[in-house]
Amino acid sequence: MELQRLSIRSTLGRLGMESPRGDHKIESPPGELEISSPRVDMQIRQPRGELTVDSSAAWLALAKGGPIETTRILTAQYNERTMQAIAKIVQEGNRMKQISNPSSAVADIAAQVMTDNPENLRVAGRASNMNVQIQYTPRPAEIDITPKHPEINYHVSKPGINYTPQKVNIYMDQMNAIKMWVSNYDLYA
Repeated sequence: MELQRLSIRSTLGRLGMESPRGDHKIESPPGELEISSPRVDMQIRQPRGELTVDSSAAWLALAKGGPIETTRILTAQYNERTMQAIAKIVQEGNRMKQISNPSSAVADIAAQVMTDNPENLRVAGRASNMNVQIQYTPRPAEIDITPKHPEINYHVSKPGINYTPQKVNIYMDQMNAIKMWVSNYDLYA
């Protein structure tokens, strides 16, 4: 018996697509930066220093000292003169007790007293450039600073973005197809 057979063969279609990349253009303009720095508030005060001048030694050297200083100077000189007089009396007594000395001790002492010029008491002190004492005490400067912070402002500029797409090319790479045919089918073959 002969039967007929229907054969179907299909081929899939294949699409081709080419899509080149689009063009990107990005522009980013710089932002604006504003900085303002106000001046610092500064106050400087300089208190006066203290000047002390002690000229008492200079006045004393010029015999213009007060009664207490004059009395102190005279007392010191009297003490010195008293010690000198005692030493002189002791020396003269020692001379007079020397019997073996051929010269006359009494005549020598009398001649010496006649020729001695007694020194007057001094009321004035010694003159010197160091008699005036000067002392200066400086005061530190007072500085007050009030800082002021800077003002910073930044304005952002938006970036410019442009995209230009490219043309997409779509094409049929392989056509789809259906092929049908009838053939004899031999059952015993």
